Amino acid sequence: MLLSSKIDRADDFMEEVRNALEDEAAQPLSQLERVAPEGCNYFSELEASISELSFGYGVAWALARMGDPLLSSGAAATIAEHSVRDAWRLFSDQSWTELMAQDRAQRGPVEGDAEPSDLGQFMQKVGGSRSRREQRAAEA
Repeated sequence: MLLSSKIDRADDFMEEVRNALEDEAAQPLSQLERVAPEGCNYFSELEASISELSFGYGVAWALARMGDPLLSSGAAATIAEHSVRDAWRLFSDQSWTELMAQDRAQRGPVEGDAEPSDLGQFMQKVGGSRSRREQRAAEA
């Protein structure tokens, strides 16, 4: 029963989160764009969306904690995740998969996207292996 009450609260907060996302005054990236270095006067659609989603999550988390100050962080996180997920669907018509694919197409791969080199693969295997002595000790 506890889980359903968390989801119910998430539904209550979803509309508040959506309103916060749509509020033009709540645009934290605008300040950064004004003071950005030469040639960096805008954020990509993915960067802006991540900022908005994070902002919405924070709003939902704060609402959950204000509603129940003794609520655990984990329970507040569950409420925030449900609230922001549902609010995002109403706020944006783009999925995160589409946003990430467009970003990678425009900017290219980021660290971690590329396949590791032969040396990198070898070092991963070395790092993940254990000596026979360690294996025997673990089995004993």
